[in-house]
Amino acid sequence: MKSEAEVRVDSLFEALTEDQVGGSRLPALAGLAVVAVEAGKTVYEGYFGRRRIDPADPSCDLPVTRDTKFRVASMSKPITCIGAMLLVEEGLLDLGRDVSDYLGFRLRHPQHPEVPITAAMLLSHTSSLRDDENYTVPFGGRLEEMFTPDSPLYADGRHFAPPVPESDTAPGRYFEYCNLNFGVLATIMEMVTGERFDLYMQSRVLDPLGVVASYNVNLLDDAAFAEIGALYRKAPGSEGPWDPAGPWLPQVDDYRGKRPKLALRYNPGPEGQFPELSTYEIGSNGTMFSPQGGLRISPADYSKLMRVFMEGGRCGSARVLAESSVRDMMTMRWKYDPELKNGESYYGMTRESGLALFRTTDSQDGSGCDRLVPEGGVRMWGHHGDAYGYLGAALFDPESGRGFVYSISGTAADPMVNRGSYSSWFVWEELIQKTLLGEIFGVRPGVTGA
Repeated sequence: MKSEAEVRVDSLFEALTEDQVGGSRLPALAGLAVVAVEAGKTVYEGYFGRRRIDPADPSCDLPVTRDTKFRVASMSKPITCIGAMLLVEEGLLDLGRDVSDYLGFRLRHPQHPEVPITAAMLLSHTSSLRDDENYTVPFGGRLEEMFTPDSPLYADGRHFAPPVPESDTAPGRYFEYCNLNFGVLATIMEMVTGERFDLYMQSRVLDPLGVVASYNVNLLDDAAFAEIGALYRKAPGSEGPWDPAGPWLPQVDDYRGKRPKLALRYNPGPEGQFPELSTYEIGSNGTMFSPQGGLRISPADYSKLMRVFMEGGRCGSARVLAESSVRDMMTMRWKYDPELKNGESYYGMTRESGLALFRTTDSQDGSGCDRLVPEGGVRMWGHHGDAYGYLGAALFDPESGRGFVYSISGTAADPMVNRGSYSSWFVWEELIQKTLLGEIFGVRPGVTGA
């Protein structure tokens, strides 16, 4: 039996997938899955909308369920970091060591050749690397091509930070969010383990916790594969034009029960031939496994991994990481300072970074606002995700033992023009975060903490 608060939350979230919220209209969501935990137990979960949308074919028009797995975008990064921290504990990876020592080629910023780039810098987005338009090397290529001047992937050096007026962009000095950092990290992980990144994460992180998830959809069994949800926009691409009244257009993972021959980035061979994954050279190119954003997982399963951070490296009786590793991840490596101009705060939402985790600061200034409730007073660790129509977050507070995960599989309108009323979060996220904190966790004005 659900409580009155849970029923109210259900009604509100159901309305988000039906265009109508509290008497005022918001552009609809394709699908929504939400899980909240407290003291190691699930205290709320709700599943709304559809994981696959096709009104013309009922067999492909399916609801979001507890087992629905979405590609969770940058929420993948903290999970990749769990895998990296296991290697730190085993002495195979040193967070402070020059990554060139692992990669087999020299990786240095051309303007700062004397400053080593370290794994800690990769994980805290202070490495001086940049994404440019592309941060994935297709199958058959090698990571070092991105950093080799005579390579087509070098992109005139745009994978390195350009000068910023009045700022120091040397490695370790300046924050700019960069997906390529995690492609470099995944390549290092392969080099030190001798194991393919997707298989390593499966055997060392996901399977031991009974988490049905993967960075490679073809590693999932048939039942789990059938639960993968597509991601949608009401726009033909990321640039629009958006039509909130138009059809939902699938962006990724619209598999309709058919497995891809190769669920990775690749260059097609002659006559459309697919390369064989068995020919992949371990340690050559971890980018193609999307360590930065390619994890397919349900919020229910993600909440188990989130508990590892909340419970000092444990999830219930299972120890995943040493407590010291969790402390390392939640040790501040960078803090936004508008006077120093030491980084990009992204509408004021990114102000403090640990290792693959951010912490909200409950701040509002000229750059924006990262408040989670209108009255302020709440600070949480975690990570948001935003790609191919997906929006989501995993946010938690170890002190109170409270946290929540949500996955939105698509918005009918452009998120960039739908910011919240009191924060820089997108309007749907602002509503979800505020509702969970207030209705489920009872956070009230003037009450600090989550």
